Amino acid sequence: MKTINTQTNPQLTLQHSQKSREQTKRSLPATVERKIGASSYALIVSLLIIAPVRIASASTVTLTPGANIQAAINSNPAGTTFYLAPGVYRMQSLVPLNGDIFIGQTGATLNGSTLVTNWTKSGSYWVSSGHQPVKTPPNKFSCQSPQAACTYPQDLFLNNKPLSHQLSLPISSGQWYFDYAHGLIYMADNPSGQTVELSVTPRAFMGKANNVKIQNLVIEKYASPLITAAVQPTGSGWIIQNNEVRFNHGEGIKTQGNNEQVLSNKVDNNGEEGMCAGGGSGDLFEYNNVYNNNFTHVAFGIEMGGGKFSATTNAQVINNTFSNNDGNGIWFDEQSYGSVARGNTVTHNTKDGIRCEYSHHCLISNNVLTYNTQNQTTGTCTPNGREITITASDYATVSGNTITSNCSGIFVGGQQQNEAVLPIGIVVTDNTITYSGSTVIYERIGGADGTLGSSSPLFNPKDGSYFDYNTYHFKSTSMLNLTNWVWGGTAGQPYWKNWSQWRAAGQDTHGSAD
Repeated sequence: MKTINTQTNPQLTLQHSQKSREQTKRSLPATVERKIGASSYALIVSLLIIAPVRIASASTVTLTPGANIQAAINSNPAGTTFYLAPGVYRMQSLVPLNGDIFIGQTGATLNGSTLVTNWTKSGSYWVSSGHQPVKTPPNKFSCQSPQAACTYPQDLFLNNKPLSHQLSLPISSGQWYFDYAHGLIYMADNPSGQTVELSVTPRAFMGKANNVKIQNLVIEKYASPLITAAVQPTGSGWIIQNNEVRFNHGEGIKTQGNNEQVLSNKVDNNGEEGMCAGGGSGDLFEYNNVYNNNFTHVAFGIEMGGGKFSATTNAQVINNTFSNNDGNGIWFDEQSYGSVARGNTVTHNTKDGIRCEYSHHCLISNNVLTYNTQNQTTGTCTPNGREITITASDYATVSGNTITSNCSGIFVGGQQQNEAVLPIGIVVTDNTITYSGSTVIYERIGGADGTLGSSSPLFNPKDGSYFDYNTYHFKSTSMLNLTNWVWGGTAGQPYWKNWSQWRAAGQDTHGSAD
């Protein structure tokens, strides 16, 4: 059933104002304004992008669980506001019209799974029949465990907990297996009296419509393949606000249009990563809480973790929290231009806290990073992981960040693989790094490039890459005699430096260490 209100809905006021954009310049330390130069300053000013004008709603429609939401979209004019009453809306895949608005009342949930109830006992397993696979896996991805089936898009949930998908039998408690050839699902846990769900629908929201708004919904358990999302607009001007997006197999939210706004969402427990972007210009990600993503444990070195922002222009990732993601916290990549990571709290992610790779004019400013790049259970440092990494990128500024780490600090690297961007114009200033260990830092602070060797532009003073005005805190001043820094062609000796040698190499000449 649906209730249609023919009264015109007043034009919505955007929840996010230009104020936070204008703070980009004001929040920078004075030394950064002094150092980044006119070209980078002009780039920051260009980030002040005018938000799109919303279309006034033509009507309002109230939907209840069981309604066909797409049929309601198709039978109403563009710019309709849809109110979703509390309850579960299963296996709905929506393509909005221009200016459509979707507002959930408390408890309104879009759920991409089907209930699984036809269980029979077979030996030591419980088996359910009659299931069809959604899609075969992409070949480019791999899993941290060779027995895991993380590349297949469907997940099985037992009482809202995702089970670990295995490639074959045998399985144990907490695991499941899908016999695709015969349509059979196996699980080791007894489903009697439990809620078991199989994700079957790839998308919740998608399409080329412009100026769509999604608000106050729970969006969960969609069978989104890897590198695709449950919410994936390709139109421009979408506002995705105050939702919880969780338990989707690939990504939670992925923007691919221009001037998208992703505001104040909880994006958690997705199979690959939380919120991200693939192309587009002027997108804003602010006040989101992104945590516990990559529950399928996609392998390191591939897109996973908090969020990857690829091939974007002037994307702003500001004032968010990225925590406890299995992978990088924030990752700019694939020729992104003018990316801003500012005012974020980035903590306990297993790989890099913030990474700018194969990109131009990244600005990483005034973030708080704590205890990233380590196994959160064992405390083991992740090889080749850093709190902040700039690699194969040019004209990046890293300033005003506060870092506390057991394993690393800020690192600058050169070219890698086929990423043909020379690391010139990298400025690292006015950061505070506190190292809590009592031995040499596992991954040294500074810059190294084994690809280009000692002639790398990174180490040529005329190309303008340097560390200065940074503050380092250690457990004891004896740490200043250890080779906690690196500056040179490779990561090995004689490029390792103690504090005196680091400064003699021209780095942090105005910095301090204690």
